[in-house]
This record gives sequence, C-alpha cells and structure tokens, in this order.
Amino acid sequence: MNQPVSTQQRIVLLDLFRGFALLGLPFVNVLGLWSMLKPENDLDFWIQRGLYFLVEARFYDIFSFLFGLGFYLFMSRAAAKGKPKLLLYLLRILMLLVIGYIHQQYQSGETLFIYGIVGLIILPLYWAPRTVNLVLAVLGCVVTAALGIKILTLPFLILLGLAAGQYRLLEKIQNGLPHLRIIWLTALIASMAGIGIMWWIAPPDAMSPYLFEVVGATLPVAEQTNMDAAFLLQHIGVATGPVVSIFYLSTLLLLNRRHGYAQLLHPLQAFGRMALTNYIGQTVILLGVYQLVLKEGAVSYTISSIVCLGAVIVQIIVSNLWMRWFEYGPLEWIWRCGTYLSFIPIRRKTS
Repeated sequence: MNQPVSTQQRIVLLDLFRGFALLGLPFVNVLGLWSMLKPENDLDFWIQRGLYFLVEARFYDIFSFLFGLGFYLFMSRAAAKGKPKLLLYLLRILMLLVIGYIHQQYQSGETLFIYGIVGLIILPLYWAPRTVNLVLAVLGCVVTAALGIKILTLPFLILLGLAAGQYRLLEKIQNGLPHLRIIWLTALIASMAGIGIMWWIAPPDAMSPYLFEVVGATLPVAEQTNMDAAFLLQHIGVATGPVVSIFYLSTLLLLNRRHGYAQLLHPLQAFGRMALTNYIGQTVILLGVYQLVLKEGAVSYTISSIVCLGAVIVQIIVSNLWMRWFEYGPLEWIWRCGTYLSFIPIRRKTS
C-alpha cells in the first residue's frame, strides 16, 4: 500500500521542475536585453536554429504551467492549515505585481507582472470542478497554439497547472506515475514530428534576431521571404511548445527515478527553490555584463550563449551554497514576509 506523499516531498519535486525551467530562460530572454547580431558564421547559425527548435516556447511553457500548479498548492496548503487563503493569496499576488512591475522597467519582455494579472483573473476557477478547468485549459492551449501567439498561451498553461494540482499530479508522480514511459515515448514522437516540420520550413539563410513587420515599405524579395519563413517557424515553435515541454518533463522524471541521475539533478532543487531570485538575477547579470563588459555593443549568438551558460552555472552554485544556511532565497523571503505581513526568520535552524 502506498504511503501518503508529504508536502515536503511534493515541494522538492516542484523545485526540481522550476530549476529545470530556469535553465533555458536566459538564452531567450537575452534577446530582449541585448542588441544581437544576425548570425554571420556556422556556429551562430546553428545556435540560432537550436534556440528556435529546442528552447523558445519550451521552458517558458514549463514555467507558466508550474505557476498554476504553485497557485493550487499555495491555496490548498493555506486552507489545510486553517489560514485565510483568499487574503493571503491576494497579498501574494500584490507582492508579485510590485516585483514584476519593477522588473518590467528593465526587462520589457518579462512575464511576472502578467503572471500576477492572470493569477487574479483565474482565481475564481480554484473553486471550479477540476474537469471544467482541465477542459478549458486543453481547449485554450490548442486554440492559442494554433494561433501561434506565445503570450496568449500563458493563461491556459497556468490554468492547466491549476487543473494538474486539482488532479493531485505531484502525488501521482511521487508515487509512481502510471504509463510514464508511454507518455515519454508519445511526447518524443510528437516532438520529433514538430521539430521536423520546423526544420523543413526554416529558411536556408540566417534569420534576423528580431522579427518585425515593415509598415508602409517593402523589403527586398529575398529578405521578405526569409522574414516570412522566420515568422512561420516561430508560429510552429509556439504550437509545438507544450508537446516538447511534456517530453522534457517526462525525460526529467525518468532520469530522476535512477539514483545516479537523481544525484546529478539534485543541484537543480536549490536553483528552483530560489526561482524568483534567480529569474530576476538573470536579468541583473545579463544587463550588468552587457553594460559593463560588452559596452552595449552588438553581440553574437555565441557570446550571448556563453554568457547565459556561465550565468546559469554560477547561479546553481550560489543557490546551493545559499540554501545551506538560509531557508529562503532573498526575494522569496521578501515575498513571504509581504504575503504574511510579518517578519519571518530566514536563517536555517541548526540542530
């Protein structure tokens, strides 16, 4: 007979997912922070393709889904402890809106502020039947994916996370999610098909780092053809995002079941436990490097990827060191104090 899964076990699993999602975010977000060069060599060309095929609208989808799942866990845990869950959630969202608004002044493409707004809009659905939420989320994801507009997928991915919480997904995963290998194989085949389509429609030449439509003017035929193909490539990338994200997460779960791989993945838990600090920290690092080291010049994909990789590695190391002595990351602590309107000790208790 399976033992009940503790809240702590569920949160550790959620931290692992968050840490994994954080790995890919800076490689895409850097495009909104730096002036990027159009690929001029083979390495830059393939890095750009790799970002389109494997990163763009993949880690973002996971992060959005996890926000909805975290929303459910916060409300349900507050209710289980007899605390005023609605008031606490509203305070939590208010804090997120403030943090997101400040962050938005430096990273115009950031989504924390949007998460806060969506978190308020879908609040009544916490009390809706789980079947209703699941159907709405799936239909919404299908429609918005078909439209290919990434920002429109966000509310439905968050709602999907809420529905996953209602269906006790984390507990089922912890107890041994049935048919995980079938889910993984199905997602792998669908992901290969989607990426194969992207490969087929991708323009043969390097694409501009920024997609834009020219109003009142005409681009040269070759450049317009390239831009049209890039727009279509992005569209297909958004449409296949949820499927590739499922493949990533199911792969992560399969690896985490094996002790050797679980040990390798363990550092991601502290990284994900400080998700808010690290997400905003990535913006601070990238802006600092760009302004102080690169002097705000145009940068190649190779340089940006090296810097992003370095930033992630440093954050993982610092996060694991920080969590040895503290219960929360710096911004997580501020967020928690603001939510509960009280001073909460941050130092880890020593026995």
